Amino acid sequence: MHYVGKKGFTSVPQRMKREGRALNLSQLSNIIDRLIDEKKAQLDGQRVVLDLRQFGFTRLLGGGSISRAVRVTVDHCSESALEKIKDAGGEAILPTLAPSTSATK
Repeated sequence: MHYVGKKGFTSVPQRMKREGRALNLSQLSNIIDRLIDEKKAQLDGQRVVLDLRQFGFTRLLGGGSISRAVRVTVDHCSESALEKIKDAGGEAILPTLAPSTSATK
């Protein structure tokens, strides 16, 4: 006989879960050439310009590395991802912040 609620895992309420999908820098680095070929990302000189929100991603995480200069628009960006993007010569645009606090190099 099973008793519901006596033992086991209690799931986190839906309101506590983060909304949106996350993308690591290594994943972005792997798909960036394909996005350019499919005309879903534009080239601005040597810099790749893309809006991750149009692909359903709301967070950019710092897992991995990126070697190309990118200009990424995303709702949230981790500090490590921001630092790695700046080191590669790129920038992250965070529209939830005021324009004077966007992360640029």
